[in-house]
Amino acid sequence: MSALLSAGPLMTATTAAADADTAAAHDAGVLDLATSAGYLTYGLMALTVCFGMLTTTGWARHAVKRQTLYGAHMMLAIMTLTSGVLHGLSFTFQQTETFTYLTAFVPFLGGGGMDVALGTMALELGIVVAVSVWAQRLLGYRRWHMLHYAAYAAFGLALAHAFVMSQDVQAFAGIGVLVVGAAGAVGLMFLLRLLPATRAVGTRIAPQEV
Repeated sequence: MSALLSAGPLMTATTAAADADTAAAHDAGVLDLATSAGYLTYGLMALTVCFGMLTTTGWARHAVKRQTLYGAHMMLAIMTLTSGVLHGLSFTFQQTETFTYLTAFVPFLGGGGMDVALGTMALELGIVVAVSVWAQRLLGYRRWHMLHYAAYAAFGLALAHAFVMSQDVQAFAGIGVLVVGAAGAVGLMFLLRLLPATRAVGTRIAPQEV
């Protein structure tokens, strides 16, 4: 009887340790999924912004029809938002950390700090820009066009989020090289868009965002 009584706490401790190991393995898988979705979202957002500028400026009009570019831009935007929502939701499935829906989608609430808030604000700005497409007539072209520029701010916030959350980006190593490279491509295209028409950017046409 005494042997059985002494074995009870040992079995309980063993079970607790096994449960902790299972939870840790589960959370490791969740974090891998969330991280992959985060990098995918960033890459898709970079492509969305680039295709948006190609659609607006007409730089690629000799190679690709504008309707095709616009369709690709919209498809990439939808994929970006879908992946971004998956990225945020993934963290709520952790078993050893408290990460609620409030933390994922409301900046600075639910225990989330600035690092999380940067990503949340990037996603929410992206959603606002996407929804504004259907409200273009209601807003008027000029107001909608100004609102659409929030996409650049969303990308900047996503870049800042990637920088503070990823050691690879901070060290400019591994996938961090791709992150910085995508930012460079977006930045270069944005700079060329702002420059006056010269030989370097003379192929562009007047902006015709839809």
